[in-house]
Amino acid sequence: MFEVKHIKGNTYYFEAFTNIGIYRLKDNKIVLIDGTDHKRMAKAVNNYLESENLTVDTIICTHCHVDHICGNKFFREKYGCKILSTEKEKPFIAQPDLEGSFYFAGIDTDKTRNPFFTVEPTVIETLNEENLPKGLEIINLPGHAFDMIGVKTEDGVVFVADSVLSEKTWTEFKVPFFHDVNKSIETLKQIKDIKADVFIPSHNEPLADITPLADYNISKLEELKETVYKLCSGIGFDDMFTALLDSLSLDIRTEKYVSYSIMLRNVLQSLVEDGKIKAIMQDRKFIYCKK
Repeated sequence: MFEVKHIKGNTYYFEAFTNIGIYRLKDNKIVLIDGTDHKRMAKAVNNYLESENLTVDTIICTHCHVDHICGNKFFREKYGCKILSTEKEKPFIAQPDLEGSFYFAGIDTDKTRNPFFTVEPTVIETLNEENLPKGLEIINLPGHAFDMIGVKTEDGVVFVADSVLSEKTWTEFKVPFFHDVNKSIETLKQIKDIKADVFIPSHNEPLADITPLADYNISKLEELKETVYKLCSGIGFDDMFTALLDSLSLDIRTEKYVSYSIMLRNVLQSLVEDGKIKAIMQDRKFIYCKK
């Protein structure tokens, strides 16, 4: 961990809990693909850059989740680099507490310890054809976040962000977060058609063939949808949430309560979109039924 590895040509990556892409430009300048998952990692990346006499020209943020943006302000203050993202992800990266407020609204949480509220704001621009560094291509990967993207380098390496999660992540979290479940499944199907020599997920080792892991993620999401579908027996959300925790033997604390409960709602939404369930008002509460 915390090691820079050369992939091919001008493409490198920093191996860590959240992998960071490094693409070398001319004149000792580099592009970072994501801004590290915490300040300690940002400093470790910077130690490497200084040892190689490199400077950060641009950071491309694949999406707004905390483990991808923690070092943004550090690098901007040190190098004056541009920070780019899609329009939908931009406000949550510029003001990270917005995402915390979006997810944690009305739920008691210690803001001094919650990473959503501790990442510092920074200036960010909307990614477009004019400011995209030469040699890079953007790939749309919606689903896991509001408007997530991947980045392909001219070396044939694709950084696929969190579109695919490792088997270890699924085993550890059981219900990892996906903002739009059906879009995620569609992205996973499409990602298998991308032509590349190497795929680098944010939370997995590099892969020459993305198909097996993509198929695994599809199967896990479909399995989760089926689990929730079976719980839709005319009960309300709270009862269903408890049943889901019991069926998957999930532990619970404030942060996980938020993550699990939002994910349950997102899975329910996917089943509504599929036309498999309906939500009706009964005794002043929503209950979920199979169609």
